[in-house]
Amino acid sequence: MKKNILIIIISFLSNFVLSQVVFNRIIEDTVAHITSSVVALDTGYVVVSGTGNQYGVRSVSIRYIDLYGEIQWKNICGSEENEYWEGFSNCMLSDEHTPTMSGTIIDNNYNNYGVSLFVFDNLYHSYELKLYEFDTLWKKAFNITKSNSEDFYIIGQNYNYDDEESRLYLVKINAEHQLVWQKSYGNRYEGGSQIIETSDKNILIGGRTFSFPTTITDEDWYLIKLDTAGNVIWQNGFGRPGFLNYDGPVQGLIETRDSNYVACGGYHALRSDTDTYWDGCLRKVSKDGVLMWERFYRSYSTITNPVTDWFENTISSLVYKNNELYVLGNWRSGIGRSRSYLQKISDSGDICWNREYYAINNTTNDQYLVSFQPTADNGFILAGYGNSYATYGYNPPQQAWLVKTDSLGIDGLCYTAPPELNIDIVLPATVNCSDTITVYAYIAGKSAPYTIETSIGQVIDSIYYPPLFVPVEIGLSLAEIDYGGNIIYTQQITEATLSNHEWGQCIAKPIEFYTPHTSGSQQINITVTDAYGESKTITKEVFVNDCGSGIAEEVVNFVNVYPVPARDKVYVDIGDFDFAQSPSSMQVAERSRSNRFNAEIYNSAGQLVKSVNVHNGLNVVDISDLSVGNYILKISAKDKTYSLNFEKL
Repeated sequence: MKKNILIIIISFLSNFVLSQVVFNRIIEDTVAHITSSVVALDTGYVVVSGTGNQYGVRSVSIRYIDLYGEIQWKNICGSEENEYWEGFSNCMLSDEHTPTMSGTIIDNNYNNYGVSLFVFDNLYHSYELKLYEFDTLWKKAFNITKSNSEDFYIIGQNYNYDDEESRLYLVKINAEHQLVWQKSYGNRYEGGSQIIETSDKNILIGGRTFSFPTTITDEDWYLIKLDTAGNVIWQNGFGRPGFLNYDGPVQGLIETRDSNYVACGGYHALRSDTDTYWDGCLRKVSKDGVLMWERFYRSYSTITNPVTDWFENTISSLVYKNNELYVLGNWRSGIGRSRSYLQKISDSGDICWNREYYAINNTTNDQYLVSFQPTADNGFILAGYGNSYATYGYNPPQQAWLVKTDSLGIDGLCYTAPPELNIDIVLPATVNCSDTITVYAYIAGKSAPYTIETSIGQVIDSIYYPPLFVPVEIGLSLAEIDYGGNIIYTQQITEATLSNHEWGQCIAKPIEFYTPHTSGSQQINITVTDAYGESKTITKEVFVNDCGSGIAEEVVNFVNVYPVPARDKVYVDIGDFDFAQSPSSMQVAERSRSNRFNAEIYNSAGQLVKSVNVHNGLNVVDISDLSVGNYILKISAKDKTYSLNFEKL
């Protein structure tokens, strides 16, 4: 049996010094596990997952993992007759004396359903099971919170047989674990998935609803605020309006430092007859239930058969640590490959950094991180599962997956050190003096916001990673989704976070750039500084025309090659020179990456050594087979030819 264990202690310097244990591993067992929640303790981690017991009955697994990622023990909450189901992410409440967990118990012999409250000892070993409303009324419990007054509130969903509709279900239990009351909310297929106590001593629930849209086929996020007696203070639905738009449930819910709320989940961005395309979504809602802002995060991938693009992204959970917001999410390609990610987010929803994770190696598929918590050493513990680990020797193939990171998301497998700070700004060879031109900036590093300063006296600050994640194969071009031979969706990509870039996660962003005020050959120093105060400076040379002499208007440098010099590959960035300077929206929509151009590479003796096809946007050209030396890259399209020099190391 193969095992994937990688444990490493990493030290690095920034504004502070940290020494933290990190790991990325499968928590192997002889039965399948679907992870639900993780709890971070000072001595290790408690992982909650759905599994089976020795009787082959659906049960709940509680496993204790030490600080180095080694499993120490496993307890099964279950029985020979009844099914035990855990709740969603955060269904386990950590408590110094009596940890508790919400869930559902099902007696299939008598078709009974009940709300379960597991009360554990302080070591999470033994538990006492409390059951509420164990009867023939269909119900399920999904999550729990504990108030400052020691009351428990458990949420889920039940079924109203009178009008044949589901409702959001809420149960209040006092400190002695006695039922206080139970109530239902909503009108049409409501359900509760997340619950928190707010700073004003009320209860906020996040879930799903069909009541607020105008049609019964439109599902929204559901937020409902209650007082401790269960009276509605306000309730609202949030989502994309329209026929058959299913936005899913709220998957994470927190209160922010300004006493408002942020919820996370998915956004139903596009639907074909067979597929749904999702964006990850954050929404900030005021304490009065009014939408303050919403942000969408998209991750593109490519499919080769048929040749088309795909996007699917969702945000699974979110936490506040040191008054800073972090989100955990997953994206999936059209061929099943999936990656989980941890992001640090600004108060306005901008991305400070993004780290993507996989288990074992970068070819693993069908894996998801669903729950995370801050750890005592200022890092994070991320928990999830994978469905397809049989290829790597695991039986059964569905196993729990645990990732421990430091404060910057370094896990020792996918990331062994923080990304290096890098910047490149692609300037034309000739510019006018005292001008403003639009050029592309490429930035990668430890954390945004980044600031760019130039020797011209220009300062560009608050540069974050764009919420559009694009592989370099797509680059800055037109993304297109093909369904049944027809293009059903297009998006012109003008800025993005490029994945699989030579620098890792790389910002590609057009910026307004000031040119020198003195004519002739000029050197421009460009300095980028990250959020931790670390800086890097590069120097660019341009020829500056005399003021008034004029050159052709420069919007964006049409063809660029970088890095220079290069070792194994060069990136060829091609603008819209196949069209007019300002293409119409119709022209943009009609352009496709299938509209390819011929690129030829010549050596210093003028001999053709390589010919490749390239397209509008960002291209990756393999030059590993070329000898060390200087080369010319020529690109021809219609009546124009561009020649660029690069050096192969």
